[in-house]
Amino acid sequence: MHIGKRCLAALVATAAACTAAAHAQSCDVDDYITKAIGVEEPWVENAGYLFAQYDHAADPQALTLAPELEARFSDRVGMELDLPAYTAQTPLGRGASAFGPLAAGLKLGALHHCDMGHGRATLLTVEVEAQYWGDRNTTVLPGEGNSATLQAMWAQLWYPWFTTGEIGYTQRIGGGVASGGFVNAALGRALDSAHSVQLEVELDNQATLADGRRGFEGSVMPQIAWRPSPRWLFALGEQASVQQGALSPQWSTWLMIEREFTP
Repeated sequence: MHIGKRCLAALVATAAACTAAAHAQSCDVDDYITKAIGVEEPWVENAGYLFAQYDHAADPQALTLAPELEARFSDRVGMELDLPAYTAQTPLGRGASAFGPLAAGLKLGALHHCDMGHGRATLLTVEVEAQYWGDRNTTVLPGEGNSATLQAMWAQLWYPWFTTGEIGYTQRIGGGVASGGFVNAALGRALDSAHSVQLEVELDNQATLADGRRGFEGSVMPQIAWRPSPRWLFALGEQASVQQGALSPQWSTWLMIEREFTP
């Protein structure tokens, strides 16, 4: 009888420990780290996104709408699905338009360490992503095509400060895309429980220059975010992009809307 009670107590203790470990391992930092508009988050969740970019300095000007879905399979395994973005050149309704490629990726959490009681967290995730574009309209969407990407994504929280980033390499499959590496990082600060600001910087060597060579391009995007509830996030940013050899930056306005489907 005593042995049975001890076994039962041990089982209860083990279950409680496993439950606590699973809770700690989930490392849900959404309420503390705001996703940067152009940086993939290293945590996994069930969420939907809509990105809108208005390129108001290019000739012709263009509006792009890009939907994205995130799915969470476990605390450290998830996937990303980038649905075909729609780009329309001005004048809207009469200018050229095209749907972009479809992309899907698998995320694997390598390091998820959280101490939310002290506002600290460290996350590191790797992702493998494939992109496919069957109907290529290079007159509207130059630099797009079939490719495979391997990247690592990180996040560090020192509340109210946080940083996120990604570094990786894209390998083209066929024409359209230039193979090359990229790095994208953002530094942010929570102003209160609902508002935050951050600065995002990106650099890659995947630009196709006017003479056909591969070159560097980079961008800077300050942004502000508003979280009216735990499930909704709105972010607005103004991006300045510069390509190797260009004399002036190209400006575009970005809007991101996120809807999370799990607490």
